[in-house]
Amino acid sequence: MRYLAAMMISLALGLLASGPAQAQGYKFSTTINAPGVRIASVTVKASDKVAGEKERWSPQDVAYLEKDLRKRVLQRLQAKQLMTDGKGARLELTIVDVTPNRPTLQAMTKRQGLDFRSFGLGGAEIAAHLISADGKDLGQMQYRWYEQQLYEFSDSKTIWFDARRAFGKFARRLSRELQNQPEA
Repeated sequence: MRYLAAMMISLALGLLASGPAQAQGYKFSTTINAPGVRIASVTVKASDKVAGEKERWSPQDVAYLEKDLRKRVLQRLQAKQLMTDGKGARLELTIVDVTPNRPTLQAMTKRQGLDFRSFGLGGAEIAAHLISADGKDLGQMQYRWYEQQLYEFSDSKTIWFDARRAFGKFARRLSRELQNQPEA
């Protein structure tokens, strides 16, 4: 009986200790209220924090990330038939923060002794702002996802592996939210 009680206490303490760490890797909130919305254009930009970083990544890295996020979002919106060629809403995306899994070329040139084989946990934070065709604010979305464990790490992971995973997860969540808007 004592063994069982000790095991239960250990399990409870373990769950309590792991709870906050899990919550830090993922965050989602939205105020988007747009039943039946169709998107006409998607723009992506990096925040001043991301675009202004000169030690860890280059402007080419930022351009790559912007292009990748836009591609993933467009693919999901098109797959869910949420895009329109005509008059529609404008979706403005911002890469708020990003962390690479491996050192970028820029980081290796700035810090001597940094090895490309180094690795860490990566991810990204994205903000979305939906604006109707007539300029009305339809709401915003915040999404943050960072990997929490190294156990899945392998040599095949690229510099921006987890950031790209975050972009994919964001694109799926965004399209699901837009598709499941309650009718007015």
